[in-house]
Amino acid sequence: MFLQDFLYSIRFRLLASLFVLLGLSISVSMYGIWTGERDRQMDIARKEAMQAGQIIEKALRTAMLQNNRKAIHQSVDDIHAIAKPAVLSILSFDGTVAVSSDRSMVGSRFNRDIDPSCVACHTTKGMLPLRTAVFLETATGPVLRNIIKVPNGPECHGCHPPSQKNCGILMYDVPFSDTITMLRTVLIRMAFTGLISFIFLILVLSFIIQRYVHRPLHQLMEGFIHVGSGNFNHWVEVNTKGEFQEMADQFNVMSRAIQRSFVEIKGKSWETTSLYTFVQQLSRAIEWDRLRRLITELLYETFNARHVVVCLAREKHDQTVYEVSWRQADDQRYHHRECALRMDFKDLPFCVISEWERWRTGELLSPCFNENDTRVFLPLDSKNISLGLVCLQREAGQRFSGAEKKLIIAVGEQLGIALANARLYRMAITDALTELYTRRYCETAIRKFIETHESAPEKGFCILMLDIDHFKRVNDTHGHQIGDEVLSQLAGLIRTSIRHDDVACRYGGEEFLVLVADGLDKGKESAQRLRQIIENHVFNSSTAPPLDIRNTISIGVANFPLHGGTGDEVIGAADQALYVAKARGRNRVVCFGEESV
Repeated sequence: MFLQDFLYSIRFRLLASLFVLLGLSISVSMYGIWTGERDRQMDIARKEAMQAGQIIEKALRTAMLQNNRKAIHQSVDDIHAIAKPAVLSILSFDGTVAVSSDRSMVGSRFNRDIDPSCVACHTTKGMLPLRTAVFLETATGPVLRNIIKVPNGPECHGCHPPSQKNCGILMYDVPFSDTITMLRTVLIRMAFTGLISFIFLILVLSFIIQRYVHRPLHQLMEGFIHVGSGNFNHWVEVNTKGEFQEMADQFNVMSRAIQRSFVEIKGKSWETTSLYTFVQQLSRAIEWDRLRRLITELLYETFNARHVVVCLAREKHDQTVYEVSWRQADDQRYHHRECALRMDFKDLPFCVISEWERWRTGELLSPCFNENDTRVFLPLDSKNISLGLVCLQREAGQRFSGAEKKLIIAVGEQLGIALANARLYRMAITDALTELYTRRYCETAIRKFIETHESAPEKGFCILMLDIDHFKRVNDTHGHQIGDEVLSQLAGLIRTSIRHDDVACRYGGEEFLVLVADGLDKGKESAQRLRQIIENHVFNSSTAPPLDIRNTISIGVANFPLHGGTGDEVIGAADQALYVAKARGRNRVVCFGEESV
């Protein structure tokens, strides 16, 4: 694996490419030097041989004119002794060797038409030779043969007829072995020197590539690996100048830009996910009370707030009632209060009175953050209808980020829509006078309780049937308007006295029905508490002079599934118990099948 990585690395490829290029360059240079020096040495040897031949021809001319063969042989021997190892030969007109320093050649004959050493120059019969020197490979080694014509001048006509152009040929063979050996030696030295230079260049180039190419590329590659793994804080440092330094700077700029984009995308993803979760949770609640608590819980958990206060406006007859819910970090309970006009709850987690007054008077219309971004007041509205005010408070130093601010605003819009829908739904399922649930909704709630029991048989529920004692006397004495106010106040007492999971309904006239999500003992306890609260309450009218109206209620209690297998059966059982309670003197709680409680 390491070898494969090395073979595919840029360092190996650069070195291999330079190795091939340098090898080819040195080989071509050596070949050029070899051929050039060889040709130059041959030209020099040819010129020197021609000069020497001409000198020899002049030196022999006197002996040749005297036709003194002995003197000619002696002169050739003397010249050979000086020019060793060159071979000097004189050929007659017909190509026979007449005189030679090599006695073995005397008498041999050269045929210029077929002899290999002759046809190299005499290529066409009857035409002049192409050159006067030829390079031959012989048994003793390479030889440069030079041919020098001995012209037939007037002084030679005594022995040679005037029709002959030449008296003969002087053939001068110069051995070329020493020159070839010298060239080979030079070539070997050049090859050795070139190899050493090549190795040195490879080492130098390897260092340069490692220092100025491979190391910066490796540092950049490490940077890409860190960025690819999500470490955008990695800083690439290259100890070089030029393009790689610029690449490193651009890479660092790019990684910071990617980090900023990643943070923005992450923030957008968190914002989108949180908003989707928020909307998904809101879509599961349409009932006003449940939605109010869900909003408080979601705001507390989503924004990691220390305190959350939700103020909602609710129309009630000719006045506006404000419902206040809150959660705080040091108290995990859910708190809920109602007020008619002013908010003066001393147990609120932090002061929201001033901002609430600004919102109530129409001065606070948009989200408002404090100076250190640890507190926000968010008005809730839908189609220009003010629905409420949300207050979030964090610990000191835990600022709301930019993404959280955007999410708060987006959540505010969704809360307005959800509350507007819940408001319409509440109007459809609640009684206009008492603001308790209608009889139809009560039947729906009973079916839900029964479905819960079917999935969890240990969970039953109780039905409390309430009726105001002697309510006809109130109408006859004070009028129906006062009677309606008594019913409305009684409904408020019921609503504020039951638990969040219990359901209170106006069943008809002055009859009320409460569903208690618990067993028979809890149902009896809730019924007795309601009876005592109403017995101690004084009913007053906002339109009439102060009245001291006191009324009691009678309550019949029945349990599902102990007193019936269907909702109607349990309601019938609670109604019978209510009848018994009235028959036994009113202002009491009677459980179906039992004595008064």
